[in-house]
Amino acid sequence: MIYFDNAATTWPKPDIVYYTADTVAKRHGGNAGRGGNAMAVAAAEEIYNCRCALASFFGAQPENIIFTLNTTYAINMAIKSSVRQGSHILISDIEHNSVLRPIIELTKRGVITYDIFDSSGDADNVMESIRRHIRSNTRMIVCTHMSNIVPVTLPIAKIGSFCRDRGICFIVDAAQSAGFLDINVEEMKIDALCIPGHKGLYGMQGCGALVLGDNAGEYFKRTFIEGGSGSDSSLPHMPEYTPDRYEAGTMPAHTIAALRAGVEWINTRGISDIRQHETSICTDIIKRLKKNPNVKLYYEDSYDDGTYNIVLFNIKGIPPTEVSTLLNERGICVRAGLHCAPMAHKKIGTYPEGAVRISCGVFNTEREAIRLTNEIKRIADMSAK
Repeated sequence: MIYFDNAATTWPKPDIVYYTADTVAKRHGGNAGRGGNAMAVAAAEEIYNCRCALASFFGAQPENIIFTLNTTYAINMAIKSSVRQGSHILISDIEHNSVLRPIIELTKRGVITYDIFDSSGDADNVMESIRRHIRSNTRMIVCTHMSNIVPVTLPIAKIGSFCRDRGICFIVDAAQSAGFLDINVEEMKIDALCIPGHKGLYGMQGCGALVLGDNAGEYFKRTFIEGGSGSDSSLPHMPEYTPDRYEAGTMPAHTIAALRAGVEWINTRGISDIRQHETSICTDIIKRLKKNPNVKLYYEDSYDDGTYNIVLFNIKGIPPTEVSTLLNERGICVRAGLHCAPMAHKKIGTYPEGAVRISCGVFNTEREAIRLTNEIKRIADMSAK
């Protein structure tokens, strides 16, 4: 099977990731923070080592790494732990449902109001749209770093500086950018960075993280979940300090350890090398697809000088889900539909059917790109007859 669905989850993982998950599950199977036995202590050490690895990778402090199930949980935790009654929130017009749905739910409950800023154009255009939508009660800006369907990257550092100057909480969805683009929460003035373990960081499914900036204490007051933290058990409430305040229950030590192995593997390989490789594979795919008049590429001009690892297309006359099925029958994995990002598809004109997404990973090869584009050509030629 040729795998081009890395935006959903990267596959395969580096061998060290599989080895680490297996080793920790077998040898360090104790419950971290629950007792002083050797296995519990070893599990706790694995978790702490991952905190340190993520803190170094994203320019944060180890105690500000909050482990979650995935990016969606991290986003919900960030928004709902900092929102206040009557707050106004800004989001972009290309947000994933992991941002849109919590905002819609809070709006339905009468907790917040929200507006949507335009992600089109260069950084100045984006910032101008944000300025136009700011109100006196704007409490928070929540936005993606990279779109999960088109080659659009928002100017996170500029938005961060804008928010910091105005006392606005800044929450970033890095589901597609973590491990692909360089991110430093302090330099970019990010208050909460929401990351997956299983995508660009090449960890396993079932582990993500909320990375808090040093300024986050001004905004994050409420707990998102309560329960056993392994510390201060006599208290009737969660501890006041991070990470214990926001982590409750048993942690998946083997999956967290695998995430640490993925981050260390990226550091060895080099994030710039990974970015260059994935962009190169996508560039080759785009060049080949552009030659076919029956293939429609979206945001085609943005591919000319950008950094990206996603290609979105449709074949004239064939629904995207059928294209995906035909490619699957030929041993190639892609993803078709709305990709949990209906706003983005409405923006580019592919709603309601959506489109076919090719997403590259570090293990994709030029030979696989050639095979993929050849099969797309065969399907497109079929539709033209």
